[in-house]
Amino acid sequence: MVGSTKIKAVVYDFGGVLLSYDGVEDKWKAMSKALGLPENAVHSESVGIEFSQWLGPDRSLFLGTLTVDDLEGGLFLQYLKQKYGDQLNDNVIVKPYTECLRGENVRIHKNMQKTVEILHKKGFKTAMLTNNMFLDKEHKETRLPCDLTHFDEVVESCLEHLMKPDARFYQLVEERLGVKPEEIVFLDDLPENIEAAEKLGWNTIFVKDIEKAIKELEKFTNVKLI
Repeated sequence: MVGSTKIKAVVYDFGGVLLSYDGVEDKWKAMSKALGLPENAVHSESVGIEFSQWLGPDRSLFLGTLTVDDLEGGLFLQYLKQKYGDQLNDNVIVKPYTECLRGENVRIHKNMQKTVEILHKKGFKTAMLTNNMFLDKEHKETRLPCDLTHFDEVVESCLEHLMKPDARFYQLVEERLGVKPEEIVFLDDLPENIEAAEKLGWNTIFVKDIEKAIKELEKFTNVKLI
């Protein structure tokens, strides 16, 4: 959605906007096969609403009350065992979250990352607004394997105990950047997060194709980005 007010701030989601999942799908499918489950089970179950409901409101990865270590250390397999029963090969250890967050499996959209640097140097305020998670039980390491140099603010759900699409989470960005809703353009790959931003008066770019999203961002900012 393109507005007419001059844009002063650009706010980025992380996963699906800066972080690419290209190449990780095959690893998730291999995990599913090892567990004796349908090929898309590990990916869909690890991020699905059923798993969140099974965990309950007081146990949340994105709100910081649980960590990746907690889930990969047993909770995820407990859930799968309850759902799939004897079909599950529970002698296998799988790590669906860390596969795309650490080491050689991390893929960053370089062209999108470059837009952060270009816009920041042009005087735009930049922020990341992400439903993020702690990787370790000590709550010290979060999953942001990208260059944060050119972000004025990084707002993470697990640190704030708020998450998208809660309006209060978005409003933290407005306060910290010191901008009005109509002065923001926000990039995200989930419709519910885009809808929440638009209700607050933010301009939005629904990211389905990275290069097309960058072209839209050029229109908002009047800056050549690619």
